[in-house]
Amino acid sequence: MYLLMKLQNQNHESRIRDLENQLRLEQENHNIERDTLNNEIQRLRKAIDDQLMEYRDLMDVKIQLDAEIAAYRKLLESEETRYTLCKLLSH
Repeated sequence: MYLLMKLQNQNHESRIRDLENQLRLEQENHNIERDTLNNEIQRLRKAIDDQLMEYRDLMDVKIQLDAEIAAYRKLLESEETRYTLCKLLSH
């Protein structure tokens, strides 16, 4: 009976060691996966920030171009008005 209990105890201790090793490996794998995901998150955040800066730059250029187009449109409309008036006055 004593030998049987001793053998069972050894089996349990061996099982505990195996489970502790398995737990340690799982924790290491989890830490590696977590670090990988955190790195990917940082990379994606930087990519988003870069795209946001590019978008802002493009919006600034668009606003400047819109203002320039509006100025040329105004010049063209005044020139058309002047041309029409000159044409009417010359007849």
